[in-house]
Amino acid sequence: MIKEQNFGQVDGEDVKLFTIENKNGTKINVISYAAAWQNFEVVEDGTTHSLIEHYDDISGYVANPYQVGKTVGRVAGRIGNAKFEINGKQFKLPANEGDNLLHGGEKGIQTHNFASKIDEKNNAVIFTTVMKSADDNFPGDLTLTIKYTLNKNDEVVIEYTGESTEDTLFNPTCHVYFNVLDDTTDVSEQKLQINADESLAIYGDKVPTGRKLPVTSGYDFRKPRTIAQGLKELYAENQKIEFDDCYVTGKSKSAVAELSGDGRRVKLFSDRNGMVIFTANPQDSEKQDDHEYSSLATELQTLPDAVNHKDFGDIVLPAGKTVTYTNKYKYLKD
Repeated sequence: MIKEQNFGQVDGEDVKLFTIENKNGTKINVISYAAAWQNFEVVEDGTTHSLIEHYDDISGYVANPYQVGKTVGRVAGRIGNAKFEINGKQFKLPANEGDNLLHGGEKGIQTHNFASKIDEKNNAVIFTTVMKSADDNFPGDLTLTIKYTLNKNDEVVIEYTGESTEDTLFNPTCHVYFNVLDDTTDVSEQKLQINADESLAIYGDKVPTGRKLPVTSGYDFRKPRTIAQGLKELYAENQKIEFDDCYVTGKSKSAVAELSGDGRRVKLFSDRNGMVIFTANPQDSEKQDDHEYSSLATELQTLPDAVNHKDFGDIVLPAGKTVTYTNKYKYLKD
């Protein structure tokens, strides 16, 4: 079952909100602005519980720098020095974070208000937009389709399909923040498990150096443990006070990660080889400054800056070829 309603305006355009519900009472809300995942609600013993960080009005999505729930790209994450090469041709884009390009730049996917269509048969909503080269400076005009599906097994499936007029880069993702706990204001006791033996070494500006490192101490989530435990060990190891790191997850049909707590779990699946985690408090800037985190971003994608590192994965989308990537999130009650 799918319902549609207005969710305000951006730049004079109406933003649509769609509620997709299955027979279990599980619901997801998605909005046309940034093709964002606005909410993920489950019903437990007659009580509704939200699993992701979200805002209840459009202003939160426009004004907030954390990209909460938004689709980001063309290329999620950072491209070092905002430059890359495709087929021997060099491209230099306007940097938007120091010398680097973050989430596709100032006119990335996250700034688009998408056209939308309901797919009742598949309990899905389909968003489409065109990323014009003249706007975002990437080569080629990219036709982008994003499909959100909620199935009967409480799985949220997000499919990203791209086709370009020229060889370009394509590595979008959903910048969703999870907190599955009863206390949605504090993510400390949420457990995290990641099926990854390696993470990426990064420079001070958070751009990958090109090296993959065995996970150690604070970075090791191969067995489930709380965010608080990880942060404690991370600080002891190198005095870091947040996670903003990428794990090498490989490609597997099994879950690449799991979030759990208070009797509920969310399993994450991806057909790409990386997952970025980021601790944040998008709702409360003072708590963010005090390093008190309300949620954890989990960005399923090809490894960041892949175009500049030969063994990170291929994110080049050839002209005229259609490519689809899939992220999946499965809710389970213990």
